Amino acid sequence: MPLDELRAIAAQVAPRRGWDFSRMQTDRDPVPWEYREVVRRYLAPADYVLDVGTGGGEIFCSLADAFTRGIGIDPDPAMIAAAADATPADLAEKVTWAVGNAAQIPYLDETFDVVLNRHAVLDAGEMMRVLRPGGCIVTQQVGAQNTFNFGTLFGCGPGGRYREPVQEVPEIAAQMQAAGGAIVAYGTYNVPYYFADVESLVFWLMAVPYPQDFSVETHWEQVDYLVNEYGTLRGIATNEHRELLIVRKEGA
Repeated sequence: MPLDELRAIAAQVAPRRGWDFSRMQTDRDPVPWEYREVVRRYLAPADYVLDVGTGGGEIFCSLADAFTRGIGIDPDPAMIAAAADATPADLAEKVTWAVGNAAQIPYLDETFDVVLNRHAVLDAGEMMRVLRPGGCIVTQQVGAQNTFNFGTLFGCGPGGRYREPVQEVPEIAAQMQAAGGAIVAYGTYNVPYYFADVESLVFWLMAVPYPQDFSVETHWEQVDYLVNEYGTLRGIATNEHRELLIVRKEGA
């Protein structure tokens, strides 16, 4: 793919808003669970819910019909602003947003019935601290092997950062157990995943960004390699690796 053609595609790709990747056209093999479907099994109408690392709040808002009140926190003020701007009027009093760091959650002990975390940094002890006895933590993490062929090419981790520390879910589980948690479920999958077109691939590379210093000018040869080496009838091939952990706090 010539550099000029890639420049033209990148110029037409709208910037990411919040953490919304829904504009991408993708495909993947069947997976054993969907995050939102799993979370709904652990929500009750009266629950007070915390979403740690909420990003633009898109996933959290989509779950709001299943609980009574929720707070989404994220360390990035721009993400919180995007979440607040995108909150539907009928959820404005039900779902609120705050800047907050996973390592120091700004709420009292045993405040929440359910604590959620999807693809974000977490602190096992802090999540357990703010969870009420009998309550559940549900976290889905991006696995260390995610988009492995891309990471090998760019020399970065699954989140796009060089020398990226990966949160090992078995270690997170052990930390939660030490803090009074009981493992309800653990699961992992690693399936083929496809970007249906170059526009979707470029949007993703720019939005993550992947790698962390991605630019068309610097990385166009690698993008060209991905398109030519991994292009298939289903799209540009990579893989999706996810890990799921559900923990219940003992003592209720």
